[in-house]
Amino acid sequence: MFYQYLATWVAWLLVVLFVLYIGASWYILQITITPKQITNTVTPDQLGLEATEFITFHASADGLRLQGWLIPADGKKVVILLHGIHSQAWDGSLVNLAHNYTQNGIDVLLFDLRAHGWSDGTSIGLGIKEKGDVRAAVDMLLARGYESGKIGLHGLSYGATVALLASGEIKEIGAVVADSSFADLCDVVAGEIEREAKIPTPLARRFLPGIRILARLLYSIDIDESAPEKVIGEIDPRPVLLIHGTEDNVIPFDQALRLQAAGGANVELWPLVGYKHTEGLRLTPGYPDWSPMRGQYLDKVTEFFQAKL
Repeated sequence: MFYQYLATWVAWLLVVLFVLYIGASWYILQITITPKQITNTVTPDQLGLEATEFITFHASADGLRLQGWLIPADGKKVVILLHGIHSQAWDGSLVNLAHNYTQNGIDVLLFDLRAHGWSDGTSIGLGIKEKGDVRAAVDMLLARGYESGKIGLHGLSYGATVALLASGEIKEIGAVVADSSFADLCDVVAGEIEREAKIPTPLARRFLPGIRILARLLYSIDIDESAPEKVIGEIDPRPVLLIHGTEDNVIPFDQALRLQAAGGANVELWPLVGYKHTEGLRLTPGYPDWSPMRGQYLDKVTEFFQAKL
């Protein structure tokens, strides 16, 4: 009788622990895929981009409405700029890049990724669903007369990951700049959980199996597919420029080394020695302050696209 009673209590305890585990995994997943909504409050002409055209298009995968801006220069080459998470198309770094590219004869397309800025959606796709967003952007540009191979991608942080994942499938993309991408989401997600949910990394890692299952069941997202390391080789022979700070405290520099190794001869890695996450243009946490490398950074990426597209 005692053992039967004990077995019942153990069973109930396991059920309670399982429910708590699934509940905590669901909570962490929600924090991970729900970005802060930061909406642009200024117009492009206030930023000195008077010829900007406001555009609306729809994601190829699920039809989600996306909104962005096309900035013309000479109409022959175009770079799509992809912002990071918790951001939007007109953040400080992207505005500076847009000015730089158009002043050097390269058209620019900026748009708010799903669940960001003025685009629709309530959750991100961990780079997987965003591939369809980039596909739609490329199709829109092709319909406007841009040629295959003359379209480039320049992404920062989360946008860099999206750029690499998308380029592996979208062959019309001619060249890619990926600033501070991870190699595999599973390797860095625990750190993201610690930053977003304030859960220590060792404990956060224990929730990864639950997060994987719930992401697949609830959002049709296979977290294991969010690994640019697995697809960067498919970009070959198209050129890729990886940029990464050696002191990056968000996405460790070793992630860039892994990407370079997986990509082969078409991949160039430019390490920013002594710099942290995406500090090639702006310094953090003093975000308004320009990086001492700003001029060198702008020259490097401009020369890359002028030569490779």
